Amino acid sequence: MNFIIKLFKIRESGLILINFLIILVLSIVFDNFLTSVNIFGILYSISVNSIIVGAMTILFISGGFDISVGAVHGFANVIVGLMMVKLGMPIPLAIFLTILIGATIGLFMGFIISFLNINPFFVTLAGYFAISSFMIIIAGRRSIGGFPEDFNLIASYKIANVPLIIIFSLISVLIFDILLRRNVFLRQNFAIGGNEPAAILAGVKVRTIKMFNYTMVSIMASIAGIFTASRSNSSSIIGVTENAFPIITAVIIGGASLKGGSGSVIGSFLGLIFVSVVYSSFIFLRLDIYWNKVALGLILIIVVLIDTRLRKEKNVRIR
Repeated sequence: MNFIIKLFKIRESGLILINFLIILVLSIVFDNFLTSVNIFGILYSISVNSIIVGAMTILFISGGFDISVGAVHGFANVIVGLMMVKLGMPIPLAIFLTILIGATIGLFMGFIISFLNINPFFVTLAGYFAISSFMIIIAGRRSIGGFPEDFNLIASYKIANVPLIIIFSLISVLIFDILLRRNVFLRQNFAIGGNEPAAILAGVKVRTIKMFNYTMVSIMASIAGIFTASRSNSSSIIGVTENAFPIITAVIIGGASLKGGSGSVIGSFLGLIFVSVVYSSFIFLRLDIYWNKVALGLILIIVVLIDTRLRKEKNVRIR
């Protein structure tokens, strides 16, 4: 247990080692695990969530929380299809309006949380139910198909034989990581999450930054929803609202604290890889897919317990 705690103290390095060890064991047990097809499969499976994870990491660092991200992702997936197929909108306009609607949702929830001081868990949980229900009302329970061929190319188009969705997701992770390390505005999230009253006294525009964070998460979730619609060549409410759990799990595994003040985008991305490797291992072991969630739930509990212990140790040292 102490060895695991030490790994978590070095964040990204620990996750790289853990991922390497798991992949090494699986590649020894299964000859066809460590293949280019499976590696690309892992990157492809996490590509949608990778688009969102950078913004979610920054939100967690500020002490925020957003469980509605899955609903926003699903809503964007449906609304972009409705605009193109039912309303006959051009692809660029449908994409722009979808992202704008997503941004408005995030801005609204961010305003309620930041300016009305309501717990983000309850606000985003209410947002999840409201958005999911509204999505069913406007789209029904049937898939929306018949997308323009050019729209389907958004996710499937390849550069150097690599799907555009993978390239975009990796660029997204890289940009958010660089901005979080070097941008003064975004780095203030560490101060907010670490000690919000002190940040306010220091002149940090806490409310504005928090509202920006929730808006950015919804924007990235909307972009991910558009990619999902393009990748699947259809818009459906089935299974598109469930990605909040793996993203939040990855962010926490990657070093972000539920209390705020810590985290890294690269760490969260490595957390996504860890989650995907766990999923893949269950497939290779031919276990029921629902055991994945049981395993990840237990892992999440362990990670939260470790994070709590590390925070207590830090507080003791400060005193």
